[in-house]
Amino acid sequence: MDFQSVNPFNVRLNMVSGNLLPMTADGSSFPIIWRIYGALIWLLEIIQMCVLIPGCIILPKEKTLKDGLIGIAITMEVVFTVVRIHLRKALVQQLIQKLNNIMCVKDEIMRNTVMATLKPMEIPLKFYWITGIISLIMWFTAPFTLIYQKNSFVYMDYRMPVVLSKEPFSTSIFVLGSLIVMLSSMYIFTKKVSVDSYVINMILLITAQHKYIALKLSMIFQDERLSNDYSSSNEKKYYSEINFYAEKEIKSLCKHHNAVLHVTIMLRELLAVSLSITYLNSVFRFCCIAIMIISIPSSNSIEQAVFILYAFGGIVQLYILCSCVQQLLDASIEITDQAFHEGWYRFGASIKRTFLFMIMANNLELKLSACERYNLSLSSFMTILNQSYSIALILLRTS
Repeated sequence: MDFQSVNPFNVRLNMVSGNLLPMTADGSSFPIIWRIYGALIWLLEIIQMCVLIPGCIILPKEKTLKDGLIGIAITMEVVFTVVRIHLRKALVQQLIQKLNNIMCVKDEIMRNTVMATLKPMEIPLKFYWITGIISLIMWFTAPFTLIYQKNSFVYMDYRMPVVLSKEPFSTSIFVLGSLIVMLSSMYIFTKKVSVDSYVINMILLITAQHKYIALKLSMIFQDERLSNDYSSSNEKKYYSEINFYAEKEIKSLCKHHNAVLHVTIMLRELLAVSLSITYLNSVFRFCCIAIMIISIPSSNSIEQAVFILYAFGGIVQLYILCSCVQQLLDASIEITDQAFHEGWYRFGASIKRTFLFMIMANNLELKLSACERYNLSLSSFMTILNQSYSIALILLRTS
């Protein structure tokens, strides 16, 4: 069991998106075909930004606000996170190596804990990806009906505010431009899902280790053989052996815990700025989505359904990310909670002292984001949605 093998969906998505984020600790590069594929995808995204940014400047503010800014927001977030991970490749490989060293233990309890932690997130991520792609296809293919209505086109006929050639332009230019924008939007969305999956996979693997330590610690203190009082010399010797075994197991868990804490610090160093950027970008992104939904005429039910589907997928994605960070925060401070209700007080003084030190250490709350105000958690989930809606209403009133 290692970083690459525990989540095949994450590996496939990393390849399809062209992100090609590190999956192994040995620094092995992807095959040349995949690297060429990844370069072509990034070239497509560069072309989109080159035609989208001038379009947002030239075309009316309403068109830019409604159809253009969300694409720029998603692209900026993806580029920042992916580039940062590639720039910190050495740190990422160290993190993967330490995770692999931790998970290489042939322990069925650890395997079950890791899989039980990762598995629930796979279906929501697939749902987010599929609903997003479907809504993008429906949204971008709608203007193709104009081909049967006229022979010359202008910038406003594109679904997004893009500038490809001087207007008016021919049907072939319109179709080519629409296909470029649609494909690049689908790929940047896939890149977004992929990098989210990559980050979530890292967070959940560390969360699983905290849960594993908590489970093993409670199992040590569940030894029913200590429920009796020992008076004879043989029984005291038996008690001493049990105590010695428990002390040995706890020392091993403490070493495991120290390794997990070190990996958690490395994860914070890698993701601290990215998670704060994700918080701010999520506010901006949902603000744009709210403006889109509010601005659509009530008669256009199909377009409303497309945006609602896209918004629902985005809400699921944000909830997944906030939930995963919350799971890590909770697991890091609840390591001793389950064991506290077991018979830890029946063991020797050394074990009790070590356990109490672990309880005190768990009172230190973990923060992954660089700025506490922009830290992702379940409480910040509703805050982001409320802030987005409020800003959208203000922008609509002033426009």
